[in-house]
Amino acid sequence: MERVDWHSLIGVPQCMDCLDLMHLLPNGMVNLCFADPLYNIGKAAWDKIDGYLEWCEQWIAEASRVLAPNGAFWVSHSEPDVLVDISRMITKHGRGRANWITWDKYNDAGNLQGFMDGFTVTGVVRSFQPMAEYLVWHTDEDDWTAQCDRERGFIFEPIRAYLAGEWARAGLTSRDIDRATGTQMAGHYLARIQWALPTRERYEQLRAYANNNNHGGEYLRREYEDLRREYEDLRYTFHNPGKVSSVWQIPPAPRTWHPTPKPEALLERIILATSNEGDIVLDPFAGSFTTARVAQRLSRQWICGDNCAEYVERARAELAQPQQLELPH
Repeated sequence: MERVDWHSLIGVPQCMDCLDLMHLLPNGMVNLCFADPLYNIGKAAWDKIDGYLEWCEQWIAEASRVLAPNGAFWVSHSEPDVLVDISRMITKHGRGRANWITWDKYNDAGNLQGFMDGFTVTGVVRSFQPMAEYLVWHTDEDDWTAQCDRERGFIFEPIRAYLAGEWARAGLTSRDIDRATGTQMAGHYLARIQWALPTRERYEQLRAYANNNNHGGEYLRREYEDLRREYEDLRYTFHNPGKVSSVWQIPPAPRTWHPTPKPEALLERIILATSNEGDIVLDPFAGSFTTARVAQRLSRQWICGDNCAEYVERARAELAQPQQLELPH
């Protein structure tokens, strides 16, 4: 494949296989990935891949590679059993599951005139009608296994290394941590396992202890607010929307030129909660390019592709038009 400057992919719908698209991206440059892969249930000729889970392993590995260490990884699927397998694959690549979301698609179906007509024949159905899809959100939760540590590194290492390095440079031991703070937190402040940033009070206690034991006052010189800002930058993004549970009642999107578009309200919630303005959002299975439209409206950069030329051409035409600004849901 011809080498492409990945910057040229931003903001332009790409007609490309998901793996080919992600192969063009460098490590760790994406802040949020939303993947809505085909479900492999054979509802159409395109919706079937032999060795489906093996294929999922491939694109999950690539998405994990291009995501920043604290990036958000979202996957949508209609089959919960398959999504469990996908979730385990993502976990294997170093990001624990933060949430399992049930999307109650048809909670507002009574207001969709004719939508349910002929869809549910209540007299003959022998089980509850499935009216939901499911999503998983994976990110770094600082729940690191040895394998993850080797492969991806410890996300808070710059701060941990600073604390441990300054403590060692002062000639102090882990026991001195406990003496300085009156706690048994040495392992949490110095080691990777169960590492925690000291509180402001504890940090000042450590600083005073290091600098008042014949060491000249030259240790732990960084201000606590500086450390705290770095800590927050390294943590995964979550802008808590308030009273929102893990069951999302969002009506489905009207069908247009794409048979199964995702509603903008769904992508709005995901993008607003788990990314920041200016971040790069990736959707390797863009379909109706809802992700691109919402990301653009919410001042995020986006890289979105699909292997269907018809969808891509329609999306290019739509995205070239001025977007109507809407208030986020």
